[in-house]
Amino acid sequence: MKKLKLSRKKLIGLIIVVVLIALAVTFAVKAGGSSTGRYLETTVENRDIISYLEFSGNIEASDVSTVYASVAAQVTELPVEEGDYVEAGDVIAVLDSSDVEYNIALQETNLELAQLTDSYNIKDSQTSLDNLNTQLAEGLNSTLNTAQEALLNAQESYQTAVETYNQAKEELDNGTNQSIVSARQSVTSAQASYDSAADQKENHLITDEALATYAVTLNNAQENLRLAEETAQQEVQDYYDDMMAAQEALADAERDYEAAELSMDQNVQSSEDTLEKTQALASQEATQMEIDHLKESLEDYIITAPISGYITDLSLAEGEYTTSAAAVAEVTSFDTMQAGVRISEYDVAQVKEGDAVQIHVDALDKDYEGVISRISRTATVENEVSYLDATVEFEADDEVRDGLSAEIRLIRQQELGVPALPSEAIAYHEDNTAYVYIRDEKGEVKEQPVSLGATDGTWVQITDGLEEGQSVLYVYTPSYADLMMSMPAGQ
Repeated sequence: MKKLKLSRKKLIGLIIVVVLIALAVTFAVKAGGSSTGRYLETTVENRDIISYLEFSGNIEASDVSTVYASVAAQVTELPVEEGDYVEAGDVIAVLDSSDVEYNIALQETNLELAQLTDSYNIKDSQTSLDNLNTQLAEGLNSTLNTAQEALLNAQESYQTAVETYNQAKEELDNGTNQSIVSARQSVTSAQASYDSAADQKENHLITDEALATYAVTLNNAQENLRLAEETAQQEVQDYYDDMMAAQEALADAERDYEAAELSMDQNVQSSEDTLEKTQALASQEATQMEIDHLKESLEDYIITAPISGYITDLSLAEGEYTTSAAAVAEVTSFDTMQAGVRISEYDVAQVKEGDAVQIHVDALDKDYEGVISRISRTATVENEVSYLDATVEFEADDEVRDGLSAEIRLIRQQELGVPALPSEAIAYHEDNTAYVYIRDEKGEVKEQPVSLGATDGTWVQITDGLEEGQSVLYVYTPSYADLMMSMPAGQ
């Protein structure tokens, strides 16, 4: 093991410290007499007890916005310089947008032409449909009229054929056919003449030749009746055939009329479809969208400040060309500043986001109120000590500068105007209960239990057991720092 070597000068200094401690203890014992001489006296004072955690960091702007160029174009106007103050929305640079404006004008001309063409096409389709509906409504359509007239004629012809057939059939069935009636009458007359002639023949009034003549007349009448009946039956059949032909012609006429109506309906539907299609194709939405997009892109040719602040960096020059997506400027707001601090793992349980802090700027000797706005969720280990990065934000004034150092204090306890004693005046029992020494009415030293509150490390709040102005006795033990300060210079 390596031995520790002290220089003679350091050894002498150490001896002096030991001697001073011994003298201090002796002084404390002898001071004030045999019964009370080992005590010093202090008084309960009204104090502000403030305990806090302290961190250090450097100030920087919390709101820094980088400005990018959205397009590649030539800078035509540059109304600002580095260091200028700008409001949010102020113009930083204007880029050449002549090509975009030309394309907008060209697309708008094409749109107007297309809209005019579409207007005429829609008008023509609407006129065609209106004319067709008017013809149908007023009965002026020649195709439908011809089919309707043919249907009416077929209906009339069929009705006539039915009536003719029914009448002929009824006359034939009832025996009222004029030709048959006339032929039957001729047969009856011829039969009567023959019968009369036959009687005469029996009476020998006429000859056989005469009777034969009557018989021929009767036969001719009977043949004529047969022929009349056949003719009447054939006429009925012919009328029936005519009726069937008229019925078929009527069916054809009805089909032709239905076909004409269907054709007209199809023509109307076709005209309506044509109008609808013309109206649908007349949409110039795509062209309008292109125009709107081009107009919106004009905004890319005017570079504006995203926030209010100072231009802390500007990489543009009039006449030069920008590069798309390249940073061209930086705007910094100094209204809200921040400082990065490190919170030890031993203190992190006492700190949370949103905690109020006091920021002391050494260079300005001024204090500002702020908050802890962010605490990292990942610890960093450095020299075997873990800490969390945190950010403190505060409202700054014009005196605060980027880069200045600052001390940040997070108040843990704050008791204002409370009774307090120096910490060295407090003693403790083994059970950690606190007490002090006081003199009773007889001047004897006795223990006085006390309750303690907040402490800042030097002073301790007394919450019970003592009152402000009351005297307290204690044994003073010099600290190492006090002794070192009392050592001769150079030791």
